[in-house]
Amino acid sequence: MKITRRIFFALCTLIFAALACNLPQANQSTSEPTQEPATTEESVTFNIDEALTLAVQTIQAATLTAVVPTETVTPGPSPTPPSTAPTVSVSSDTNCRTGPNVAYQFVTLFKVGQTANVVGKYTPNNYWIIEYPGGFGATCWLWGAYATVLGETAGLPEGVPPPLPPTATPAPSAPEAPKQLNLACTSVNKSKKVGQIWILAWEWTVEFTWSDQSTNENGFYVYKDGVLLTTLGPDNESYTDVFTQTLIIGDVSYTYGVQSYNDDGASALKDATLSSCP
Repeated sequence: MKITRRIFFALCTLIFAALACNLPQANQSTSEPTQEPATTEESVTFNIDEALTLAVQTIQAATLTAVVPTETVTPGPSPTPPSTAPTVSVSSDTNCRTGPNVAYQFVTLFKVGQTANVVGKYTPNNYWIIEYPGGFGATCWLWGAYATVLGETAGLPEGVPPPLPPTATPAPSAPEAPKQLNLACTSVNKSKKVGQIWILAWEWTVEFTWSDQSTNENGFYVYKDGVLLTTLGPDNESYTDVFTQTLIIGDVSYTYGVQSYNDDGASALKDATLSSCP
């Protein structure tokens, strides 16, 4: 508004100045005026037109400048703050594996005092899928028994366990030899008189026991004094030998042995010796 008033006053001043050029001079001579050249009137008229044109151009420029609208900036929506992934820590050092089971390969030991981002879960086995420290974004499966998770976990995806690694087939081998051999004996007097002759005899019952050390045996060979006494099936750990001992003169001893066997061979023979029977 102030700019328009200034322009208006400037225009009026220019117009008044132009008109004043056409007014008679106060000290003009009364004698017959000498005829002025035609170019004088044209010059005055040209100056008036030029002044008016300049004034109009000034007003137009000012008007264009004054009416330029101001751009209105409409604020956009506020940016959504980035979501924070839940984190996990443990109260006891815990193995982190390639899947939710001890059958999966070990990846790293997640220690007390460490934290990691949780990116998934496996509810059936209570496992968390984490980005383990030092893995540069790689993940492993952490058992949740000692884990404490901070943050929202409802939206975490349920993990799909990878296939179990193939179980290594053990190389064929003979079974392990039995251990902890033991002999226990009881006797019953079976002596009797036949006519005028006494036949002295005792019935011995020998309990031969051992501890099975293998899981791949087909059975056991049981020996007495180096001679095969019997063959037993797998998982046996004892044999009872009952026999009659006739007249005993001097010391008598018996050696019992046992070995396990399978299609790939037999174990070492283990034995124990019995020297008396109460």
